[in-house]
Amino acid sequence: MKKIKYISILLLVFALGFISCKKTHDMPPVQSSPAGGVYTIAQLRALYHGSNIKFTQDISVYATVTMTDNYKTLYIRDNSGAISLRQLTAHGIFEGDSLRINLNGSTLDLSGVASSLQIDSVDVSSGPTNKIVKLAVGKEHSPINVSILQLNNSASSTTFATPFGNVLAPQSIYDGQLVQVNGVQFAYTDSTLFIPLNNPPLYLNHALYDCGNLNTINMSLYSGTYDFLYQKVPNTKSGSMVAAVSFYNGALQLTPRSFADVKLTQPRCGVDTLTQNFGNCVSSSNFTMVLPGWYDLAQLGNILWVGNGSSPNGYPSASNYQGQTRNVMWLITPLIQNTSTKNLNFQMSYIPYSSPTKPRQLSVLISTDFNGFNFGGSHPAQWTDIRSLFTNLTNFNTYPANFAFNANTTTVMLNQIPQLSSYTGTFSIGFRYMGNNSTTDSTQTFIINNFALKD
Repeated sequence: MKKIKYISILLLVFALGFISCKKTHDMPPVQSSPAGGVYTIAQLRALYHGSNIKFTQDISVYATVTMTDNYKTLYIRDNSGAISLRQLTAHGIFEGDSLRINLNGSTLDLSGVASSLQIDSVDVSSGPTNKIVKLAVGKEHSPINVSILQLNNSASSTTFATPFGNVLAPQSIYDGQLVQVNGVQFAYTDSTLFIPLNNPPLYLNHALYDCGNLNTINMSLYSGTYDFLYQKVPNTKSGSMVAAVSFYNGALQLTPRSFADVKLTQPRCGVDTLTQNFGNCVSSSNFTMVLPGWYDLAQLGNILWVGNGSSPNGYPSASNYQGQTRNVMWLITPLIQNTSTKNLNFQMSYIPYSSPTKPRQLSVLISTDFNGFNFGGSHPAQWTDIRSLFTNLTNFNTYPANFAFNANTTTVMLNQIPQLSSYTGTFSIGFRYMGNNSTTDSTQTFIINNFALKD
């Protein structure tokens, strides 16, 4: 019995010794205080002052991978911020991996002119020069909810003076972060494939808009993202997208992780309310710049609505100039999400150059199928004239003959729009000006201001 007991003890000691010598291949030991200390991502970003920084000593960053771009770029974050990391060669790093990154041998620089700050040339090979230790897998890395407007408003820049000239470094609290944008859609005309089949470039861009097309940002897609191959842009839908944020040429852009993150499954959307005081619509202003989401279109002729006045008291005006042939021009709102209680009001004024003979030069119309691009062509949007619903738009004599908005300016209001009572989609309001040659009709100038469409 003693002999058996003695043999059992020996076997137990041998087993314990064997277990203690067994190597853990995927989790090497980590020093509690790496040489050179530890930097947060925020501290790392603060090091940059316009010139590349080559790390020549051991400095560690602890971070979690939020995204890989299927090429060589990782997006990592800690509690202080986020940044992109470019590998020398793509090697075995995945979303949710918790890493200790030794910066020795890598470079802190801009990824391009006026582009994102990045950690470049990190060796993640399986050889002895490997600078990354994987601490854990499957770590939480949920996206940050943000709007396109918040993204665009977050962008700023700093100019650094260097011996080689000035360097512009763009900045945003969202640079390098994984985000989710909701209530977004592609342009209705973007009906192509995400990745063209004929020799695609390395990166491809598709404009992404919010509801009503008031704000836009580029979606940049690496052509090697294979699950986007043969996938058509969902241009008739709206929804959400999860993507990493980066700068390119000073502007923020979004790069999705995969096609599964483009969740556009709802009907196209519009804004819930729309108010516009047109303050930036001044002389010589570009409507597409100062009125995002609005449309300034010529149906006949080549004259458009134009800005008048000076900031912050500008306004759009429409007129048919003497000597011109007949012109029909439209100022159309962004898409608006309907409810049965929508009401509309705006201010308007006009100046007659002679007695009018055709008093319906200005009309207010509504369309439930205008998408921003079907203005004319073989299948144009349908418009319904609702001018008669505004009682003080029926006779020119009720308009004050002044060209400035003051206490005498006419305010027109529509408490509810009957055409929308049973409609649940999006709609647009159009101001149509029909101008005629001065030899056959007078040339009035109409101006509008303080547009408000609410529940």
